[in-house]
Amino acid sequence: MKERKDLWKPEEDQLLEETVLEYTSNGDSKASAFKKASNELGRTVSACQYRWNTVITKRTEYGTQEISSNTSASQTHEASDTVPPDNLAQVIHFLRNFAKTHPNSEQMKENKRLQQDQMHLKLQNQQLIKRLKEKEAEFKNQLMQYEEMASILKEADQLLKHDSKEEKRAVH
Repeated sequence: MKERKDLWKPEEDQLLEETVLEYTSNGDSKASAFKKASNELGRTVSACQYRWNTVITKRTEYGTQEISSNTSASQTHEASDTVPPDNLAQVIHFLRNFAKTHPNSEQMKENKRLQQDQMHLKLQNQQLIKRLKEKEAEFKNQLMQYEEMASILKEADQLLKHDSKEEKRAVH
């Protein structure tokens, strides 16, 4: 059984927060994140869950509100765009809301252009695969015709050789 630890250190909070955010961003459950964090921190799953629900989510919500105010301020002051986010939760929040806050950014335009290029290349690839299959079928058909023609010529050559031997016998 894990020994009780009363005080949480900031690095323990950070590890718990990063673990939960990583797991949930990958589509895993918070329960599995709490279990992983409890093993790494030497605390119970319940303690990790309680700390997440009572302290970290409230702090994260506060940090998220702070980001929102920074984002609106950054629209009026270009210099605040260079300020890096303080923690992983802020980075994740920023990335999730980037398209909403910067709908006409150059990156978004480039992303859309690249997605269109990708769709065009997929269609082109499908057409080329179709043409390749048609050419393979045509090749197989011509190969069969060639093999039939070669066998006919071989038989004709053997008949000619056989006929010439009979003519030689008839002459002697």
